[in-house]
Parts: sequence; structure tokens; C-alpha cells
Amino acid sequence: PFVDKKIVKLIKNTRIGYLATASSNMQPYMTPVVFVLQNENVYVPLDQKPKTVNILELKRVKNIQENSKVCFLVHHYDEDWTKLWFVMITGYATLVNATSQTLKAKLKTIHNKFLNKYSQYNKISVGNFYIRIKIDKTTYWKYTQVK
Repeated sequence: PFVDKKIVKLIKNTRIGYLATASSNMQPYMTPVVFVLQNENVYVPLDQKPKTVNILELKRVKNIQENSKVCFLVHHYDEDWTKLWFVMITGYATLVNATSQTLKAKLKTIHNKFLNKYSQYNKISVGNFYIRIKIDKTTYWKYTQVK
């Protein structure tokens, strides 16, 4: 599926998204995340921010290993409700390891996009693991006046 240029323009500079996963028994779980968009994929780093468990033990990672179907939401809220919008992406997530030699070169672009978008990654590592969401469908809503 082709991602509409209007949607790309809206979400590419948005700072935060919400990743919804579900376990094999369909228990939902949502996490606020940073992200970048590349082609028909959304990338979410499993970075070096402090975590209570090893990254492979994170609930979102375990859920993706059990059930790859995910939902990703990006939105803009404003007190002026005529400026509201959201983009909901559904797709399939996989865990990508940037230490693999074949993927290291491909993921260099992704790594650099994170460094450019989030200056915090100049202080802490982006890490070597990413969640890659292959976009299946996008739903878009923007406040518009009904005439």
C-alpha cells in the first residue's frame, strides 16, 4: 500500500506516536514511542533509555513475537479544535536487529533519521534493535467544517 504524501507530511515531524500491540490472548497493550517513517514502514527504536527488563523481555516485544498485528496512532491536539487531526496505521510488526551485517547498511539511514529528528540520541544510544511496522492500512481524520 502506498502512503499518501499528505499523511507522510503530517506525521513525519510529529514527535510521539502510540504503539498498540496485543498478546496471543488478545490482551491489548499501548506504549508511547518515538519513531521515524521510511518508505512504507514505521520504525520504533528499542533504545538505551533505562528499562526495567531486557529489551527482548519488553511486553511490546513479546506481544509482537506472539501476534505481529499492530496499530500505530499519531495525532495532533489543540485547544482550537479546528486544528485536530489523527492518523491511525495498522500493519505487521517485526523485530529488526541492526547488528546483523546484511541489515547494518540498510538501517544506517534509519539510524541517521533518528539522530536528526531526536537530538537526545546524541547523548544516549539509539540501540541496535528496532520494531519495524510494515504499513498495511492508514486511516486519516482531520477536522473539517461541514457545509
